Amino acid sequence: MIDRIEASADALWLTPNAEGVVRIGFADDGRELVGPVTKITWQKTSGQVKLGTPLVIVHGEKEELTLRSPFAGRIAAVNTDLVAHPERLNNRNDDLDWMVDLVDD
Repeated sequence: MIDRIEASADALWLTPNAEGVVRIGFADDGRELVGPVTKITWQKTSGQVKLGTPLVIVHGEKEELTLRSPFAGRIAAVNTDLVAHPERLNNRNDDLDWMVDLVDD
């Protein structure tokens, strides 16, 4: 299992959506590390997070990767559809492969 903050940072994309809300998704570097995604396991789905808090483990055919919060804040929303459809993480589509919305408190 890959559980390094720098690997997690490379595997994420961040997009500011609304005032203080940042959408976080799975980036191409993450896909290269894990291979085709087979499942995800949420580590935290609500409440406050600190920099480096584990959010989700992405399980792939080649590797597992723990994705950590890139900044401190509060979880505003999670993409719960990914549990039933982890294959959505295999291709870049910001509407489908986003993981979590964080509010920078």
